[in-house]
Order: sequence, then structure tokens, then C-alpha cells
Amino acid sequence: MKTRKLLALALSAVMASALFTGCGSTPSSSAPAPAPESSSAASAPEAEPSSTADKEEIVIGCTLQNLSEEFMTMLKGAMEIKLKEYDNVKLVVNDAESKPDKQASQLDSFVAQKVDAVIISPVDADALAPAVKSVVDAGIPVITCSADVTGDMGQVWVGSENENGGQIEAEFVAEQLGGKGNVAILRGPLGAFAEQGRFKGYEAAFANYPDIKIVFDQTANWQREEAMALVENWLTTGTQIDAILCQNDGMALGALEAVKAAGKKDEIIIAGIDAIQDALDSIKAGELDATCFQDAIGQGEGALEMAVKAANGEKIERNNIPFELVTKDNVDGYYSRIKLPE
Repeated sequence: MKTRKLLALALSAVMASALFTGCGSTPSSSAPAPAPESSSAASAPEAEPSSTADKEEIVIGCTLQNLSEEFMTMLKGAMEIKLKEYDNVKLVVNDAESKPDKQASQLDSFVAQKVDAVIISPVDADALAPAVKSVVDAGIPVITCSADVTGDMGQVWVGSENENGGQIEAEFVAEQLGGKGNVAILRGPLGAFAEQGRFKGYEAAFANYPDIKIVFDQTANWQREEAMALVENWLTTGTQIDAILCQNDGMALGALEAVKAAGKKDEIIIAGIDAIQDALDSIKAGELDATCFQDAIGQGEGALEMAVKAANGEKIERNNIPFELVTKDNVDGYYSRIKLPE
């Protein structure tokens, strides 16, 4: 009897031991379970940004020199056409009205709004450099379009090398003059990136023509009316003028009006830069002598594409789009290149 009790107790102990061993195996057998959860949790964040990126709106802040200038409106139009290719991109365009302080304030506003990228065609190369640096320091990529700022502020530029454009224009005039004569120059706003670069191009070209003399050299601030008034005044001085180099087409057309009014069109060569439609029409009509095609559509589309890439964290690089000389011999081929796509 006693033996049976001992056996019963022993059997109970074995069963209890087995029972507790079974309970203890639950954590052991389920221990791998957290691993799939951890793996799942790790993969979710990778998928989430991709999914969110497709839905989030990318905001590009853009400030252009002066939207009363045809070339600037072309840049804006090209960006807006390119914008149609994106479903989640918003473009905010500001007009700096040729005022450096106003443009700097617009950049500050873009930083405050935490835009994803900034496009700027700076009014003044030196004055806007610190403001551009502030945007870059805020972690916002900056694309300078057409014009640039002085120095490396972390910006990436797309445009046409202005020194190259000025040199092409001046070489044409020098050749038309047979290497000698009196030349007047109409500049853009003093200190503007394009003004500085194009004048360097003039200097480089005329270094090879010692018999070319600069008789007038003033700014008309890119404006047609100012250019016309300046040239009217020059023509009253009695100083011989054989050619007028203009740093944009608007000023070239203003100079042309003054020269025509004075009855001197056949005596003075006039050239501009940009290849806007009025300039092409004037060349075709045998009035304006030349312009330099600057690809506003290519620059505008390129700037927006670069801004979107930069906003998405992609690497972007400097992009030079060369100038091309336009004269009566090839003007017809440029009309299609200045038309914004539908």
C-alpha cells in the first residue's frame, strides 16, 4: 500500500515536471516570432517614404529679375510648360522688378515657407550672393538660371555663358567694320551677372582689334525706352558712331528706333542678344543686323527639371547652353526655337 502511494507520488511528480517543461517551452518555441515582426517593421519605413513621396507636393520657389522683360517671361513660360509633366509639383513665381533688396526678401520668404527648392535669376551678381548662401545654408537647393551670383555659394547654374555671347556679338561687329571704327555700348544694369559677363566678352574680342574705339558706354538697364533716349542723345553730340553693341535685344530695338529717326540706319551697325521675336522680325526686315540666340526655353525647362531633381535628393550639375549668332542668313531657322510648346 505504501509502495503504491510512493509510486503514485512519483508519477505525479513526473507529470508535473512534464507539465512545467511544456509551459516553459512556449517562450522558447515562440522566440523567433519577434524576428518576423522586426523584419516587417524595418521594411515598412522603406516603403512609406516612397509611397508618401508620390503623394506629397513639391514646392519650387522662383524669383526672376523682371517680368517686364521678354526673355524673363520666356523663362517663366518654359517653366510652366515643363511643370505640366509633373503631378505633384507647385511652382511659385515672384517678380523681383530689378530690385536686389526685393529679390533678397523673396528668398527669405521662400526659406520661411520651407520650399523644397529655389530657382533664381539674380538681379545683381554681388548683392544676391549672401542671400543665395542663406538659402543653401537652410538646406534648400538653389538653381541659378540664366544669370548667376558671384562666387560658389552652393548654387547650381543653368544658362548660357555670357562672356561667350558677348564675344560672338563683338566679333560679328568687328568683322562688319573691317576691324576699325567707333563703337558705342549699351549695357544692362551695372553689376548684373549678364552685364559683367557680356562686357568681358566685348573686351576679349576687341583685344584683337586695336583700331576699334569705344566712344560711348552706358547702361540702359535692359530697357528699350532708356536705350532709345540714350542713343538719341549720343547722336546729337556729333561724335561718329559706326556700331552699337547692345547687351539685350530690347535695348537694340530701342537703339534702332533712335538711329532710324535720325536717318542713320545705313550708317550704323546694331546688334543685340537674346533672339526675341521682335529682334528676329527686325533682322528679317533688314533693319537689325544681328542678335545672339539664347535658349530661353532650354534654360527654363532645364531649371525646373533640375529643381525637381534636387528636391528629390538627386545630384544635379552645372548646365551650359551655348549662344548662337543670328543674322539675315539664318534667321528663319530660329522662329521655331523661340516658340513655347503648346
